[in-house]
Parts: sequence; structure tokens; C-alpha cells
Amino acid sequence: MSDRILFYGAAKGRGVVAAIDETNHLGDVTVIPAGSFAKDWTAFTGLSGDRILFYSATRGGGVVCSVDDDNTIEDVTVIPPGSFANDWTEVTALSGDRILFYGKSKGRGVVCSIDDGNNIEDVTVIPPGSFAKDWTEIAGLSGDRILFYSATRAGGVVCSIDDDNTIEDVTVIPPGSFADDWTQITAVSGDRILFYGKSKGRGVVCSIDDHNTIEDVTVIPPGSFAKDWTEVSALRPPEGHVRIGRSAAELHHA
Repeated sequence: MSDRILFYGAAKGRGVVAAIDETNHLGDVTVIPAGSFAKDWTAFTGLSGDRILFYSATRGGGVVCSVDDDNTIEDVTVIPPGSFANDWTEVTALSGDRILFYGKSKGRGVVCSIDDGNNIEDVTVIPPGSFAKDWTEIAGLSGDRILFYSATRAGGVVCSIDDDNTIEDVTVIPPGSFADDWTQITAVSGDRILFYGKSKGRGVVCSIDDHNTIEDVTVIPPGSFAKDWTEVSALRPPEGHVRIGRSAAELHHA
């Protein structure tokens, strides 16, 4: 069984949907050519029901798209400019059809709900100063956990989030524990996390256990990925997507 992951490059408005199997073999499934996407998406996240939320800080707007079994991506609900704040730097799907928006400049956030009709509403406002201001990547994990990563510190924290959207530190990951060149992080099934580094086109698939211990499982060497991916997110749900394409080493030729 494989998960699907969407890689997006803003410079060319291009992408690829890749598959990752249980042995961490990563291959292209569908190449999405240059010009297929808008070039101003600054964050996106895979939602339940094979949907994707694209967000543009420039517009303060976005779109919820559908992705079918053939990896055809289509607009479903356009979110007009000005509907969102324009300072969100990370957008991450959580359990229960919730979405965490995080703004680095003020250390603030909001947890929103999204329903089957793609209506997004604020549920819990997290005021300025509640978060550290140096989180560069955030990934929703299983068990109502969230991984916050700082490239500046090369460290992070695993937090819990409860049904009332209270977020608390559970495990602090000290500075220097991570590499400092990861530019995208996304969780995949089986309590695994894919880390991607744009500067070297490299990555690693890690495991995370119930005690929040993170360990390397599969190292993906420099040059295996293209170097222009600006956003990477697993699609949900993973079930039923079993096609495997080319090896990870061939992804940079897409």
C-alpha cells in the first residue's frame, strides 16, 4: 500500500504526485507540467476526502481542490482574495477536519474547521506570542500530535492537541538534533515523516514512536529530488493508492 505526496514548485507552477510505499521507495506517479498551477501558492495541505487546500499569502485567498484516483487535480471551492489573513506561513491539516494556521511574524495562529462543503471557520484563535516565532515547518502527526521544526535551531517540539484545541508541549527536541536544511516536512502513514531539503535535493524518511522518538529509517541522498519544490504535502486518505512509479533518484528529471 502506498501514500501519495504532492510536490509543488512555485517558480514554474509545476508539480508531481509521487507514491511512497511501506519500504520507503519513492517514485513519480503523475507529472504535472509547468504552468498547471498558479505560481503564488505559499502553503498547502492535504485534507480528508482527497482534497487539498491551497493558500496564497499574497492574495489572502485560496482554493480547495479535489484529487482523484488518476491524480487529476481540479478546483472545487475558490476562496476569494481577502478571505484569509495574509501572514500565515504554515498551514497544516489536523485530525477531525481541523486546520492549523500559523503566522511566524507574530507567533500567532488559529485552528479552523472545514466541513464537507469546504466551508472554513475559525474555531480557536491562538493570540500573538503564543507560539515561538522561528518555526519553519509544521506537520500534523498521528495521535493528535504536531511536530514543530525550526531550521534556525535545528530543533523542534512535538506537541499534543486536544478536542478543545489546546496545544501543549510534550517532547522538546533540543537544538542540533535535526539537520538545519530541511525546507519541507510532511507526515505519511505508518508513523513516518518525510523531510525534504531544497538546497541539496535530498531527504530522509524518519519513524516516530509513541514516545516521540524520531529516528532515520531511509536516507534519500543529495540529487534524488528536484531542487525547486517549495511545498510538499501528503494527500489523504492514503488507502487505495498503490501505484509505484520511478525511483527517487529519477524524481529530479520530472
